[in-house]
Amino acid sequence: MKNNALKSIACAALLILPAVGMAQSYPKGSIDFIVPFSAGGGTDFASRVLTEKLSEQQGWNFVIENRGGAGGNIGLSQLARAKNDGQVMGMGQTSNMAINPTLYASIPYDSLNDFTPIALISSQPMVLAVNQNSAYEDFESLVAAARENPGKVSMSTPGSGTVSHLSMEVFSDQADVEFMHVPYPGAAQAVTDAIGGHVDFVTASLPSLLSHIRSGSLKALAVTSAERNAALPDVPSIAELGYEGFEASDWKAVVGPAGLPDDVVATFNTAINQALQDERLIETIESEGSTVEGGSADELEAYLQAEYERWAEAVSTSGATVE
Repeated sequence: MKNNALKSIACAALLILPAVGMAQSYPKGSIDFIVPFSAGGGTDFASRVLTEKLSEQQGWNFVIENRGGAGGNIGLSQLARAKNDGQVMGMGQTSNMAINPTLYASIPYDSLNDFTPIALISSQPMVLAVNQNSAYEDFESLVAAARENPGKVSMSTPGSGTVSHLSMEVFSDQADVEFMHVPYPGAAQAVTDAIGGHVDFVTASLPSLLSHIRSGSLKALAVTSAERNAALPDVPSIAELGYEGFEASDWKAVVGPAGLPDDVVATFNTAINQALQDERLIETIESEGSTVEGGSADELEAYLQAEYERWAEAVSTSGATVE
């Protein structure tokens, strides 16, 4: 969700907000940080990079708790029930905060009311890629073929209801085209079948595709971020190819239980924005295809509301469900 407003807020945060130490009593011991996915994934990666930098800069001690399951719903449910004293925080992201509330028949939390927004951390685009022998030389030729043959150009994704799938539902609606969606149980098989030419193209997160693009087994045609990504500077964004305003990303944001005290929110937001200015942290996050974000808690609250609404519409349009 890269935009100039958030960038300016992120840079100004240290000047606007007081350098609160939030009284000497905070934090009272270790801070539990809930990651609603298993260790080793993108959300876990972002959480560990951030908390390590916060520990280094602020002297805070974090205990990472990986609580995976049900698309992130289990971990966020635990966070929603935690005491709102600032001793338990967690990492929300696109699926569990904006998509799952509509995708699942029921979830054990209200993503708009059961959490306190703290700060947006990072975002990464989806990438559309074809195999090295594909007849599609660029994004325009792929879309032209889909227009001429509705529902015939096949697209693999890591699964129905994923950001990869729904981002293309949003695009299809905007561009008035129809692809044949071929969902897989995860990115690995979706990518493998695209490399093998069993589907016309794959849409998946940048980290899932980056090594294959760099090796030449896949060719990237476009990214779904509003601007080009630093990891793929020669690959155009869909927006710049004539689809004005199109943007879809898998973002990550620190949130806490509902009702966190204002001084806790201010302290954490200030600390996070300071951490996100660190050159080494920026380099680490960008190395896996993400863009550092930042910004105020109020901006994140507005963004979460907007993302909730847009992905709810995308889920409804796609007809995707998870029992």
